[in-house]
Amino acid sequence: MDEILASSWDRKLSKDLAAEIEACTGDKRETVEEMRRFLAVKGYRELLQCLRTARDGKDSEEALRAIAHEMRKYALQRPALSAAAFRSAAVDCPQWRAAHDELHSFMIDVLGDCGVAGEGAEDALNMLRSLVRGFVLNEMMHCLIGVYSYEDSFDSAIRVFVAGLPALGGPRPGTRL
Repeated sequence: MDEILASSWDRKLSKDLAAEIEACTGDKRETVEEMRRFLAVKGYRELLQCLRTARDGKDSEEALRAIAHEMRKYALQRPALSAAAFRSAAVDCPQWRAAHDELHSFMIDVLGDCGVAGEGAEDALNMLRSLVRGFVLNEMMHCLIGVYSYEDSFDSAIRVFVAGLPALGGPRPGTRL
């Protein structure tokens, strides 16, 4: 059973990658590292545009909820590019680092609007990325028992995440006031 589920996920990733390679503008990518960089930069840029659109006209927690749902939607529609965009930026490629930094700054700004800054915002961003990625993987592999609607379940998880943000805004454990 695991092999069947994994192969459907692999097939979806392969189709997504093949579509991107076919749509390539003519720059030949000869190594895995070149393709990884190309896909990561493309993923960061596409994801950022989707998130900006989702945030438009919203602020604070409403914007964060919209962005979280858009992250999930993007990951479901573009699994390979979202996987590339969710990776940490490589230091050997200025384009990758710049695209990562732009997306990161956008997300830190959104979290700041929710009252979370500094290390708390970094923690919240890592939690959100993990939450989105975990839900998407579970959804793609259909491995959550008793879930009738992944959308409703994800919405509940995001509500809990947003409600918990104030816990990240205060002093860090072990720090002096």
